[in-house]
Amino acid sequence: MHFVIYLPPGFYSAIASTFVEILQAINSLNEPAPFTFEFVSPDSQAVSRSGIIYNTKSRPSKKIDVLVLLSGLGAEAISTPNLLQDEWRVAKPLIKAAQKQEAILAATCGASYMLAASGILNGKRATISWWLKKEVQEQFPNVRWEPTRILVRDGRIYTSGGGFSGLELITTLLADLGFSTQERRVRKLMVLPSSRQFQSPYEFALDKQSGQLEKKLNRLFKDNPGMNISIMAKELGMSPRTMARKFFDELQISPGKWIQKKRIDMSKTLLEETNLSIAEVCYQIGFDDPSSFSRLFSKTTGMGPIEFRKQIQHRPVRKKLK
Repeated sequence: MHFVIYLPPGFYSAIASTFVEILQAINSLNEPAPFTFEFVSPDSQAVSRSGIIYNTKSRPSKKIDVLVLLSGLGAEAISTPNLLQDEWRVAKPLIKAAQKQEAILAATCGASYMLAASGILNGKRATISWWLKKEVQEQFPNVRWEPTRILVRDGRIYTSGGGFSGLELITTLLADLGFSTQERRVRKLMVLPSSRQFQSPYEFALDKQSGQLEKKLNRLFKDNPGMNISIMAKELGMSPRTMARKFFDELQISPGKWIQKKRIDMSKTLLEETNLSIAEVCYQIGFDDPSSFSRLFSKTTGMGPIEFRKQIQHRPVRKKLK
């Protein structure tokens, strides 16, 4: 099988190298070697984000069996969404060629945007870098986005979340191609981490310019996480109805949803940075019922609070030395 790995300007060299090194490791365990691969880029030399240069071809040298799309964009794409469009326009001919050849399509990080913009994901399940979930959900409503998940496979289309979730993509793809035994051996030889299912534990609030309303709301919530809509309206000096209009105008969200989101964000921090029990976390963020909190947490993140803590806490939280 021939893998074509697309490298746009500014890609992460660690991701590209991980893909080919795993393919090479599988090849070393088989006779004859089952895979060939090549890098394709708009330029004769693709320059990674760290400045590492890869020799590439302008177009594939043979039939594409698997097209792997990398993205060169990180969180900067949120403030400059036209960069995603620009990246897609350059990759569009290669994606079309891969479709005609009935290749498996695999996209990691923000590259799922390219497949969505091509119409390939309409009616299908997909994921993307967590920091792009709002943008793609608004722009491509016909895609069944599952942004809490690290990897989503729908038929012959694979999409994965941000950064090193590409590791889950390549190992799952190899197992699906019939190389599960070799994939397990390579995972042990290379001491790769065990597979993860969700990227929601890695989310955090991205720095952005907050308006006066949001700044005031953040201060109010910090002082009183248990506040309800009535208390919030009173603190803002507005009627609940006027406050709701202001929320939709300035924040594009309802007051109730805003409070809910802030509570879940706060609970994530507590689960990661403290050893508080689930019930204690629940009460600290203003919930009265641990069961209701756990249900909402699972619905929002795709996983329960215990599983979330297990994935995000790489080692026990320790007290600081005095």
